[in-house]
Amino acid sequence: MDYGKDILNHLIDMYERRGAFDKDASALRAIQIDVGKVYPAYVDRYNHDAYKDINMAVDKLCMEELTLAEKNSVGQYSKVRLNVVNVSQCYKKLKRISIPEQCEKVKKSLAGYQNCESPLLQMLIGDWLKCLAEYKKLPYDLKFNSKRVSEILCVLQAILKLDTETYIRNFSTALFKDSKRFQKEFMSTISSILFDYTEEVVEKDSILGFYNLYENPTYVLVKGDAVIKFDSSVIDVSELPDGIALSNASLEIIRTVTVKADKVITVENLTTYHDSDEDDAVRIYLGGFHNHSKQLLLEKIYADNKSKRYFHKGDLDVYGFLILENLKEKTDIPFEPLMMDVATIERFYKAGLYKELTATDVKVINEKKSTKLAAYAEVLQFMLDNNCKVEQESIKAVELME
Repeated sequence: MDYGKDILNHLIDMYERRGAFDKDASALRAIQIDVGKVYPAYVDRYNHDAYKDINMAVDKLCMEELTLAEKNSVGQYSKVRLNVVNVSQCYKKLKRISIPEQCEKVKKSLAGYQNCESPLLQMLIGDWLKCLAEYKKLPYDLKFNSKRVSEILCVLQAILKLDTETYIRNFSTALFKDSKRFQKEFMSTISSILFDYTEEVVEKDSILGFYNLYENPTYVLVKGDAVIKFDSSVIDVSELPDGIALSNASLEIIRTVTVKADKVITVENLTTYHDSDEDDAVRIYLGGFHNHSKQLLLEKIYADNKSKRYFHKGDLDVYGFLILENLKEKTDIPFEPLMMDVATIERFYKAGLYKELTATDVKVINEKKSTKLAAYAEVLQFMLDNNCKVEQESIKAVELME
């Protein structure tokens, strides 16, 4: 072991943890290590080699005026203190870049994206610049890694420009000439950033799809009394007991949808879609959060069938209601909640088919129940009062228990 460099690295680590680089050196409390604690071999009477090597290393550091230390009467060091006056020489000896210098490099990386038009990127860059101004490490394990920051911003910018369904491997090949690199090196971090900075309510495992990036083709499932017309063909969905699956690409070429039933019901969960047995209704499973193609389908249906009633059946949790409100906002369709009321959640609660709220659930409910979700205040209050939330898949389960 190179004890000289190891001792110096220990001291510089302490110097950085204290944020000493941003303070007056004369006012700093001593930055020092206890040699015997850091290197137990040093006080092992039988390990003469370690004792000799460490003493020589400390002697040299003191001669170079990088550290300050004194030997006791038997020639042993107790404490070794960093000479903060010469800290720049310490960085040079270690070939280590100081935190202020690292921050400047990251700022240069951010500067290349500060004129981008994306509000999401602007918000992200603003938050990161605040961190750097205080010499704080960037989140998402980016720390002060300017190269990684540049790569992340490049990937984010490319994703935010996607306006059609794109497969992850094709995206990775286009960006890196490597079909697997995005998944290996970026997908987890990018998903976390998009989840944290997307204003709409989207579950984390669906966040890439919200931005048109998919591992595989996605489908909308439709069943009930409806007729779908394309340029040269017609599908009568009522003739298919389990309905039909339409890919996002197929949704783009639909010309008209005629709903013969009285109601159109969108559902959040696949099991609910298959279990649903409402009479005289067309049911639509959107396969998660609706994207551009799915929004187009809903808008086409509504344009051709404005006299029908529109419902959404989602989970009885705060996110289920936020998804419903977002669906209404994005499509301008007057969706009504279906089985998302106090009577329904109370039925599940009494049957014991519920989950307890998380701290995040409680926080979001309290933030939204008097503003965006004011129309659902009663059921949200029931959740808070009884510490419960319910998934729509519980419907059939509670029927089996009754």
